[in-house]
Amino acid sequence: MSSAVVRRRGIVVVVWIALAAALNVFVPQLERVIGQSQVSFVPDSAPSVRALPTMDERFGGSGANSMVFVVLADERGLTEEDRQHYRDLVGQLKADDARIASVQDTIAQPELAEALESRDGKAVYIPVGLRGENGSPETTAQIEFIREIGQHGRPADLSVHVTGPIATVADMQAEIERSMVVITAVTVVLILLILLVIYRSLFTSLIVLSAIGLSLATARATTALCGLVFFDISTFTASLLTAVVLGAGTDYGVFLVSRFHEQVRAGVDPEQAVAEATRRVAGVITASAVTVMAACAGMAFADVSIFSTTGPAIAVSLAVTLVAGLTLIPAMLAIAATRGFALPRRSSGNRRWRVTSIRTVRRPGLVMLVGLVVLGLLAAFYPGAQLSYDERKVQPAATDSNLGYDALGRHFPATEVLPEYLLINADHDMRNPRDLAVLEMAAANAAKVDGVQMVRGVTRPTGTPITEASLGQQAGQVGDRLGEATGRLAEGNAQTGRLVDGSEQIATGTGRLADGAGQLAIGSGKLADGARSAIDGAQQLLDGLNATGGGLGSVADGADRAHDGSARLAEGADQLATGLELASQQTELAVNGLELAYNALRADQLCTLDPVCAQARSGIGEIYVAERDQLLPGLRKAAEAARQLASGSGELSSGIGELQTGIASVRDGIERLAEGERTLRDRLGELSGGADQVAGGAEELSGHANAAADGANQLHDGTTTMTQSVQELERGLGQAADFLRTAGQEAGDPDVGGFYLPPNAWQDPRMALASGMFLAEDGKTARLVVLHDSDPLGQAAMDRTDEVVRTVQRALQGTSLDGSTVENTGAASVNQDLARMSNADFAQFALIALLAVFAVLALLLRSVVAPLYLLASVILSYSAAMGLSVLFWQHLLGVDLDWSVQAITFVILVAVGADYNMLLMSRIREEAVDGSRMGIARAMTATGGVITTAGIIFAVSMFALISGSVDTLAQIGFTIGVGLLLDTFVVRTLVVPAAATLLGRWNWWPSRLPRT
Repeated sequence: MSSAVVRRRGIVVVVWIALAAALNVFVPQLERVIGQSQVSFVPDSAPSVRALPTMDERFGGSGANSMVFVVLADERGLTEEDRQHYRDLVGQLKADDARIASVQDTIAQPELAEALESRDGKAVYIPVGLRGENGSPETTAQIEFIREIGQHGRPADLSVHVTGPIATVADMQAEIERSMVVITAVTVVLILLILLVIYRSLFTSLIVLSAIGLSLATARATTALCGLVFFDISTFTASLLTAVVLGAGTDYGVFLVSRFHEQVRAGVDPEQAVAEATRRVAGVITASAVTVMAACAGMAFADVSIFSTTGPAIAVSLAVTLVAGLTLIPAMLAIAATRGFALPRRSSGNRRWRVTSIRTVRRPGLVMLVGLVVLGLLAAFYPGAQLSYDERKVQPAATDSNLGYDALGRHFPATEVLPEYLLINADHDMRNPRDLAVLEMAAANAAKVDGVQMVRGVTRPTGTPITEASLGQQAGQVGDRLGEATGRLAEGNAQTGRLVDGSEQIATGTGRLADGAGQLAIGSGKLADGARSAIDGAQQLLDGLNATGGGLGSVADGADRAHDGSARLAEGADQLATGLELASQQTELAVNGLELAYNALRADQLCTLDPVCAQARSGIGEIYVAERDQLLPGLRKAAEAARQLASGSGELSSGIGELQTGIASVRDGIERLAEGERTLRDRLGELSGGADQVAGGAEELSGHANAAADGANQLHDGTTTMTQSVQELERGLGQAADFLRTAGQEAGDPDVGGFYLPPNAWQDPRMALASGMFLAEDGKTARLVVLHDSDPLGQAAMDRTDEVVRTVQRALQGTSLDGSTVENTGAASVNQDLARMSNADFAQFALIALLAVFAVLALLLRSVVAPLYLLASVILSYSAAMGLSVLFWQHLLGVDLDWSVQAITFVILVAVGADYNMLLMSRIREEAVDGSRMGIARAMTATGGVITTAGIIFAVSMFALISGSVDTLAQIGFTIGVGLLLDTFVVRTLVVPAAATLLGRWNWWPSRLPRT
């Protein structure tokens, strides 16, 4: 094929020009195809990405797939003009339903003002849901639309920025696109300078550059076509594709030109030399390209878009570059060579490589040791690499998203805008006391995770548990009510004191009544004796009557006092009954409250597991049962008895009143008897009989009076005892109130399970608002908002997300929400998923790359031994390059490596490093098939210059990425560049030749080679 290309060199060049022109005319430019791509920066399969539309759907969203924040800030303070611009902007956003899925603003939702407006009154932000996928070009276009309308009509002192993780990715991609012109120009200039130094011929240098330019134009158009039909491409595709094609294509040209010069120096005709050089390097160039293509093609199986969109594109571009290297460069070189151009100049470079090769093969052990020590020392820094997933840090500080972050940082808490969301999905409505208590426990446990600043949820909308829902608060209220009941019992106890005083007066009155009745009996006896002794004289009768009158006077006084005492007894008993009935009612309220609290705690399994809560529940149960079964019935019976006592005292008062009336009548009779003394003498016999009756009645009255006195004494003793009982009850209720207050304080901490939200709490408007934010409409999904105490985009926050999820899952186990699923989304969890998936992708395509490289080396060298140590050497070279990059970026500049560096660097370094080893080992196989040291030295001398040149050119093309404004590209370019230099000057110059020298013929095992 090489001879045909040389013979038809003109046609080959014309075909390439026509092909490049046609593809670039009829196929959209690569950047345009990238702009039409729908691929997400983070895969849709990532759990955190899947949770975002789920959360949007469950909580009243309208199809948002990503979220950005529009920040409006005025350092003088928001003016009315600023607020009008805010209102206009909100209106325009809501009017564009095609791009904008949701807008959260203080106009439609004034209750959000506290969260969306800064406390200093200088800033406000608008969360905007976009319909585009996370990090897709569609989303980038939507962000640009928001920025345009935000800037239109903006007051002079008002700054408007669009920020958030999605905007950060969009700005990074835009910076990469803007950097490509600079990177490409720098690469071309550096390659041209190197070629001029090597060949000292502008014509030769331009031949190589022209061929690479045509191949790059064709490769970009071919990749764009494949992007429309076969695979996805992204912004990273264009940047890395350009660098790799320029580097690899130049290497292929250098390999071919070097062999061409070698043939010409050997006296071969220039035209034939081109054909022979092409034939000799075709196998090596093809194997080299296939190695890189296979390694990059393995990235197609990756989930992370930066890998899956970059690897296949590079593979296709290298395929185009390989064809150009085998056809276009030989054709252009043949055209120039037959006209006397591009011929070699005298060079002394081989003498330097001859000295180096001789030293290497003479002391291979020492040379290998030196090489391994250098690589090992650098590789030792690699394990200390700290990878960053914060895309804010890899782009200039002046990007719009970074300016937005700065504005938010000046006026809002650092973690407020980028919280973590946890979704708890149950199979039933969670709006019940038991499930809410479980949600509170889960939130409380999550808040304990180290590094979590606050957790918000339906049970803690502001980050702290609802005070009214605390069981401790409720127990304290019950205790307060019991305390009030105790106070009222104290008031009733004062009334029983008055009852005791009345009973004492009754006892005194009835005692006096008994004394009067005794005197009446004595007087009646005397009257009878006087009647029988009437003959002795009327004067004795009058004396007896006077004595009787005096006795009756005492009786009348005692009866009066008895009447007053019985009235006071009735009044005191009535007051006692009223006080006891009031105490019974208040106690019944307290018992009902205790029943509610006790039943809630008894049904709560969490309280059973919590010792403090279980002890409090037991104490409440004992008080509840005692009050229900003993205190309440006792108060009711005491009230009934007091009512009966009040009724009985009334009857006693009536009887004593009748006694008073009778005694008054007796006194009147005695007065009439005194006046009718003569009549009395005439009827002395009748008086004697009446006196006997009076004596008997007096004795009977004396007996009843004694009984009344005994009853009054018993009443006094009973009321005294009752007073003591009520006092004891008062002390007991006071102790119960104190216990409940103490239990309230101990159970007030939700960590001990002290949470209870009664069903009627949902009627509270505050609860309705919290429910809408933290509970789905059907009640089957609950949302927890987790705020970190550190940078949400930092590694600590990423590591914390899994611990928070595990903590919540453990909290749900064994509860009414056991079996519920827990999802999380947010900046930290998205980065954590990105880290997890990128590591898995890295392991996968790294294995594919190693297997591909080993297979190509084994087929090319027809050996197993040489491919093994060649593969080991490129892995060690990669580790050393990563270690040097860690030393430079992380330790010297204080910048963590971007997460994508290690994976992309591995594929390129392993593949390209294997290429250089492949070129060297294929030449060693030609020169030293028997493993002779001099043959190995000849191979090193012949390939030293070309491999070094190729390595430097490829390294320079990678170093050109540093000229861009994105640190990710700079770090990738730096790491690959230093890796290529290490591979060129250490691995290919020291380690591999020394290993080949030590192994000798065993390099080609198991091939059967003839002895020479």
